[in-house]
Amino acid sequence: MDANLAREVARAARETGLTRAELMRQALAFGIPTVVEALRKPSGRVTAVAPLPAKLARALYRLEDDDRPQTNGLMAAQRFEVAD
Repeated sequence: MDANLAREVARAARETGLTRAELMRQALAFGIPTVVEALRKPSGRVTAVAPLPAKLARALYRLEDDDRPQTNGLMAAQRFEVAD
């Protein structure tokens, strides 16, 4: 622990009436959920939607589904501008 943090812990212990050890235990207990939330590794999922079961996914992807006309129509309706 660096000197600045040690001074801050000592000051907080005096203000609260706790020992430094108990203050640090309490700080960890209160702070761990916040630290975990802030530093948690991403889960890798970008959606909360559950994946399709494998059998259903294979069946759906086997179907011929050409949506190019609809996609081209939607793209044509978009306004594209090129910045200078």
